[in-house]
Amino acid sequence: MTTKYIESLIADPIGNYPAATVACFDPTCGDLPRRQLDTKRLAAYLANLSHAGAPAALLAASTGQGHLRTVDELAEWFTAAGQADVGPLVKMALLRPEDGQEANARLLEVLVEQAIPVVFLRPGANLPPGATDVDVVENMAPLLGQAADAGLAIGVYSISDVSGVPLTAAAVEQLLDKPGGDRIVAAKVTEADYEASTLQYLENPRLSRLKIVQGWDPHLARALQDGPKYDEDGRQRVGVTSGPMSLAVYQYNYLLQAAEAGKWNEVAQSQAAVSAIFAAMQDDPTKFADLQRAKAIMGLGQPLTGEVTDAQITRIFEALESLPRGEDRRRLAWSLDLMEDGPYHERLVALADAT
Repeated sequence: MTTKYIESLIADPIGNYPAATVACFDPTCGDLPRRQLDTKRLAAYLANLSHAGAPAALLAASTGQGHLRTVDELAEWFTAAGQADVGPLVKMALLRPEDGQEANARLLEVLVEQAIPVVFLRPGANLPPGATDVDVVENMAPLLGQAADAGLAIGVYSISDVSGVPLTAAAVEQLLDKPGGDRIVAAKVTEADYEASTLQYLENPRLSRLKIVQGWDPHLARALQDGPKYDEDGRQRVGVTSGPMSLAVYQYNYLLQAAEAGKWNEVAQSQAAVSAIFAAMQDDPTKFADLQRAKAIMGLGQPLTGEVTDAQITRIFEALESLPRGEDRRRLAWSLDLMEDGPYHERLVALADAT
């Protein structure tokens, strides 16, 4: 099944790549200075996401602080997720060039053993400031080749908040010509400037067969409207890999259904509700939100190396309770109560019932 699925992705990425992927949380337990992965909680969380209708989950993306985890911790995470029974949910994983070829060879073995079919690669955090496209390509090419040799489908990922430099559409063009480039099926773009990132990917003719995956959520409505314009058959060229979907799964399901029906005003209003919660977790409006604060509300533990404060929790609830539309409040309360046993379960149930 995994081999056939990988082959289908490579043959037709736009037609077969999941429409929506949760950049999922890393349930944690233990104490500072460093918490551990809660493997049982992870399995339950992934199963609940699948039950809620999430098509896919990305492990080790920024939502789950995967960029901070050691190689040993990533191996544990991938193994635990691979062993979890999650029904039709497609599992994906993110690897880092800065870990080196030996460590990534080990992690790729885990992904193959656990039948995780898709691996994402981003520019290494070891690149210097101002690195050129050539520098980025040289940094990523060895891992691209390793992932291809492992037989996986490959996604590439621009997230300059983490890597320090973006992965440009022009750099992806060059990666397509490297060994393994023929297995690239998607490009995930988590950048604040839509015109300089997502739109460049959509307009680039060399990337026309790739699924373009919007990762900076406030741009999602625009990207979904643009998607069919950039496919010769008018198919939806854009997908989403969302950190906020990890805490707003029911809202995203609704939003994506509205987009499919062409109800763009409803998409915009639904996205605005998510954006209000997103903003309540931002300390800097130009930086991605600290979604670990929502993770704590959901009962999935505290951040790997930090602590969520009462004031931060209060700010999220104030934003949720202030949303103008009752249906948005209800769907978001259901989503934050996905585990149904978190520390704010009763408050979220009451909020959902009251709207």
